Amino acid sequence: MKQQKISVTGLVAVLAALVGLAFYLVTTLTGYLTGSTPSPLVLVCSVAAVLLLAVLASGRTTGGVRDLVILAAGFCLIAGMIFFALGRTSLAADIYFIPVNYPASEETAFQLSLVGIAGYLVAILADLVAAFSADKD
Repeated sequence: MKQQKISVTGLVAVLAALVGLAFYLVTTLTGYLTGSTPSPLVLVCSVAAVLLLAVLASGRTTGGVRDLVILAAGFCLIAGMIFFALGRTSLAADIYFIPVNYPASEETAFQLSLVGIAGYLVAILADLVAAFSADKD
């Protein structure tokens, strides 16, 4: 029986996507945005991406199935990041375009959101690296 090798880029992508999702949940459920409802689109896309990337990292897929998993994970990551960023545009508008009398917690929520979006970007880049890395069967 052939031993399966864990994909390092897949593992990095999983961890980065989990960081992005964690920061989304933290900024949505605590601090300035306490009481706001998390976007189901961000949650569904992020959880789907994490599951697909976990399958990729496990090394159980090869050939065309691996390519489809990478493609689907990339689409889910991009969609999750876009909806995350769109949900935070009001914070950016208050801080940078109307910089008068906004609470410090609003700026903290925005900065933490930027870290979460960066997590999604790292996951997308790791997914791209996995797409172009050699598929050794």
